[in-house]
Amino acid sequence: MLEKQESIFENSQAIEKALSVISGKWKVAILKELLKKRMRLKDIQKGLPTASKRTLTRQLKEMIDTQLIKKKDFNEYPKRTEYAITALGKKLVTVFSELERFGGKL
Repeated sequence: MLEKQESIFENSQAIEKALSVISGKWKVAILKELLKKRMRLKDIQKGLPTASKRTLTRQLKEMIDTQLIKKKDFNEYPKRTEYAITALGKKLVTVFSELERFGGKL
């Protein structure tokens, strides 16, 4: 059993990197919203009314940079931008399910 546990942690840097990508006060909540559908910033804000626009914008940019979500600008007036979860971001669903189970045991 110990041997199997040690093999799980062979690449602890990858675990740390994954945790840093999803860490942030609103990232999990933003991803949860985007799993439902594509959204504009104002729609994300409605779902997270206590989050500041500045914080949401910064965290959206970080998740774009790590390819968890994508941003699409529409060539129209007034300007419209939508955010959507990527295939990589969707892979977090199983991770979040496990974290939820773990958190429920704490």
